[in-house]
Amino acid sequence: MADRSEDDAPGPLRWLGLRAMPLVPAVVALAIALAGIRGPSFWLDEAATVSATGRPVPEMLRLFENLDLVHALYYLIMRPWVMLFGTGELALRLPSALATAAAAGGVAVIGRRCLGPAAGLLAGLMYGGTVSVTRFAQEARSYAMVTAVAVLATYLLIRGMREGGRHPWRWFAGYGLVIVVLGLLNLNAVFLVPAHAATLLAARPKAAGTWLRWLVASGLAAVALLPFALAARGQDFQVDWLPEPSWNMVWTLVRFMAGGVGLVAPVLLLALIGAFAGFGRREGRSLTAVALPWLVVPPTLMLVVSLLGEPLFMYRYVVFCLPALALLTGAGLARIAALGRPAVGGLVLAAVVAALVVASVPRHEAVRRQDSRPDDLRTPAEIVRANAQDGDVLVYLAEVVRWGASAYPDAYHRPRDAAMRRSPVQAANLKGRSTFPRELRRPLRSASRVWVMNSRSVGTPLAPLVQRRVEIVREMGPWRVAGTWKYRGGKLTLYERTAPYRGSR
Repeated sequence: MADRSEDDAPGPLRWLGLRAMPLVPAVVALAIALAGIRGPSFWLDEAATVSATGRPVPEMLRLFENLDLVHALYYLIMRPWVMLFGTGELALRLPSALATAAAAGGVAVIGRRCLGPAAGLLAGLMYGGTVSVTRFAQEARSYAMVTAVAVLATYLLIRGMREGGRHPWRWFAGYGLVIVVLGLLNLNAVFLVPAHAATLLAARPKAAGTWLRWLVASGLAAVALLPFALAARGQDFQVDWLPEPSWNMVWTLVRFMAGGVGLVAPVLLLALIGAFAGFGRREGRSLTAVALPWLVVPPTLMLVVSLLGEPLFMYRYVVFCLPALALLTGAGLARIAALGRPAVGGLVLAAVVAALVVASVPRHEAVRRQDSRPDDLRTPAEIVRANAQDGDVLVYLAEVVRWGASAYPDAYHRPRDAAMRRSPVQAANLKGRSTFPRELRRPLRSASRVWVMNSRSVGTPLAPLVQRRVEIVREMGPWRVAGTWKYRGGKLTLYERTAPYRGSR
């Protein structure tokens, strides 16, 4: 609901205070997210979404017993969507784009409530146009949904601590429920709660019982999430690959939040201006008190916990903090627009925005390239789909390579998986179960063409089982290399037999 001060705003800003204002950044964010959304190939994480959401719910529940429990709610939300629209790139990524649009509108609402309509509009537009936001608006994972829920939680906190607000328990009851959903979507996102504690400390709400209501809501949410967190703890082997914290990791985070190296300085400058402009005298209305802890506290705590215990930090795990940066930069832009006479401020604002757009365009183009993700899984799928023949045999050098191939399952119907003992669905995992390398000899004896697929995830040096599969393929020749294709994240080789196999049986 617009504040009285917004409704009374003079001149051309008056229309910005209308209820429909948040629709502007929402529509813009959706348009930017949809532009080129099918350009990037699915990568390994998205292959997990394809594999999991393509299963009936009972099979999904079996999967969660072994792994990906932390993504269970996202997969369950996506299951009916997949039943209606399939697992194509547009279909699977569209919910993330819609969540990004919702978050952009929510950012505008928060900015308007804390600082005014101009700041709200500009913050929402900054959020929707940020390169890193677009990157995860075009990904079939939970990050965009998590961010939208984090925005809703923050809005409910602001409403709950507003002095003189009616039915304060109603806002905090909703807040507690939203925090539970936030944790079920991504446990790391519950670091937003201590950021909200810092917001309460900074805002110093005068409404009686605000702290009590927040503590009750947060405490009940923690109790509700505790069994889930303990169960997920049993699957922490899934993040064994996370690196130890380092200063390079911090710099990577800064670049990611800004949208690229060239944007770090201007974005930080705008955020600094916005932080000073966002100090509010009205209790519960300080944009800086809301945005600064949201931006700083979660990644800082995650890095500290990673230093003291097992690593749990990765830059994409704090995507839900990007709205806070947009609030600060939007406030900075609004402050620039208010400098001097309206015409002068408008010209300066237009120049700053134009400079940001020019600097962002190359990065926007880059994240929409087919090979912009860690794995280009579309290329091998297109090669196999176009060139495979009946009777071909396919050898995945490791089970993780089979997982990657599940991103485009229709491409791999023709060649027979020579090493699969149990499918991923049967094994209740993402990789399936492979036979021992020696069992490859039987299917390879009579094969005239063999596809061999490798992946960056296999690593180097090759594990003994992987190396043995390579050796057995060579032993079962003679072969000639009919084609070799290298692509981002992997390699595909086609072998054709040049003479019957003469080895021992």
